[in-house]
Amino acid sequence: MKGGDFMLRKKFYLKSGIFFIIFAIAFIYLSSASIAQIKSKEQFQLEISTLPTGFASYLIGVGLADLINKKSNFIKATHIEGRSPVVHMRTLITKPEKRKSYLFFNTTWDIWEAKKQLGPFEKVPFKYEEFRFIFLMGVAGNGLCTLDQNIKTLKDMVGKRVIFDSTPGGGREIVYKGILNELGIPVDKLKYQYASGETAGAALRDGMADVIYSGSALKRLPHFHVASPFTAELVATKNVYFISFEEKAIKSFKSKTGHPVDFQVLPPKILGPLQTEPYTILLKPLGFCAHQDMPEDVVQEILNIVYENAHLLKEYTPMAEIINKESLASLGIPEGDYHSAAQKFFKQKGIKIKGLGF
Repeated sequence: MKGGDFMLRKKFYLKSGIFFIIFAIAFIYLSSASIAQIKSKEQFQLEISTLPTGFASYLIGVGLADLINKKSNFIKATHIEGRSPVVHMRTLITKPEKRKSYLFFNTTWDIWEAKKQLGPFEKVPFKYEEFRFIFLMGVAGNGLCTLDQNIKTLKDMVGKRVIFDSTPGGGREIVYKGILNELGIPVDKLKYQYASGETAGAALRDGMADVIYSGSALKRLPHFHVASPFTAELVATKNVYFISFEEKAIKSFKSKTGHPVDFQVLPPKILGPLQTEPYTILLKPLGFCAHQDMPEDVVQEILNIVYENAHLLKEYTPMAEIINKESLASLGIPEGDYHSAAQKFFKQKGIKIKGLGF
């Protein structure tokens, strides 16, 4: 072998060796970076807070946490028994460190009330538009019922003992009074009491109240509602009569205030044997909500999992039937009220941002 050839080969092997070493180092670095990234993502802790035990939203929250933990490569979800939307929003106001990782139950009524700083939000200043919805959880039905067959219309409630809400200035009371005002009914002539569902039901049953709010949830379209436990118990034990809201007054209140309230006319017998006439109730969309600071990849991951596995939520509660690919963006709110990642997701999937079409 000639000396020149030997030197050329030596240089070639030397360069090849150096190239191989550089390549190996780069490969190890990139692999380590990828592993570190995966490990970093695996450490993301998501807290899901809904209503207390006994509500369908609690079971939906349990189901969502289970699905995320089974399907996600980087989110670890923990579901907790929460309280009302008021408590959830106040939690993020006072604990900003939770804003990136806290998914909570909210309603379109509550966020409207918060932005207006009414009721429990009156002395709690905050940029409430920073709270953004992720997807639809359900639709609550709110109505009125009585055991007095002589109370047939809203005007018949004047002078009666009524329970519209659990606390003074609550979201339901604001809407009910607003609609009564549109009808010219003197709301100061009603005798107000306050109680939660079961307690309100007991007050009506025991003759301590004349009219109380009724509750239901939309299980599936177009109008299959399931009565809430306290309403179902009343219907099973007493002759319950239902009082309709008037559509014209609802529309007028909505137009004047910008409130997201909607309404639906239930066919006879949906909520009980004495519901012999169509019954007009108010609708309150429910959803999972987060602060705008929640990372986009986390919101994207949550929506991907729900989009592909929504049918599995019915294993936790039949009331989750309303959640499906087409209904995720059906809260009846403007596009800008959804998280930015949700807006992108809905566009990618061709999901229309709308209401449920009542």
